[in-house]
Amino acid sequence: MYKIFHENKALVFPKIDCDALDFDATPQESDRYDAELLCDFLPEWLDDRDPGDTFIHEVSEKAVVLALKETFRLAPAAGGIVINDGKFVSIVRHGIPDLPKGHLEQGETPKAAAIREVEEETGIGNLQIVKELPSTWHCYLEHEEWKLKHTYWYLMSTSGRILPNPQTEEGISEIRLIGNEDIETFLKNTFRSLGEILEKELRQVVTK
Repeated sequence: MYKIFHENKALVFPKIDCDALDFDATPQESDRYDAELLCDFLPEWLDDRDPGDTFIHEVSEKAVVLALKETFRLAPAAGGIVINDGKFVSIVRHGIPDLPKGHLEQGETPKAAAIREVEEETGIGNLQIVKELPSTWHCYLEHEEWKLKHTYWYLMSTSGRILPNPQTEEGISEIRLIGNEDIETFLKNTFRSLGEILEKELRQVVTK
């Protein structure tokens, strides 16, 4: 299943595997008609204030990719869930509980970007990637241009002491350690894309 989030709603493709999407693939002529229909629909969906989810069943992966490339500028990013003694590291960015993440730099791998961004935003060093987690996809309007952010997520550990140093110039006001007693509040108040896609992984961290 592939989900694209916009604010509190989602565009859902139940038959599409998000890990199988190939943005370099060459579409077939048979994909172009469905892609054109989806291109016509996407602006309507983005403008619709109805918070309900929309499901699209009969469309090929290549048609979805073609439509997304026509509608959005892709903005790859990476971030991490840093674990520490049965808790995970959360940031508060512009008043919203979040996880540390940021955009990939040119030529940078997602793993390298995730480690760099987590360290920059939290001040936590000696990071090691434990495993890759599910990705999230969300879109947003910036400078009159629609962008689609594909965020690669990784479970991380650190061998050093956690001495938080929030990156205030990025709007981060606080670093928090979220344990079992705080997980429900975090999931309720964070972005839906994080709370829904990474809920299982976050709960596993705090219940160990």
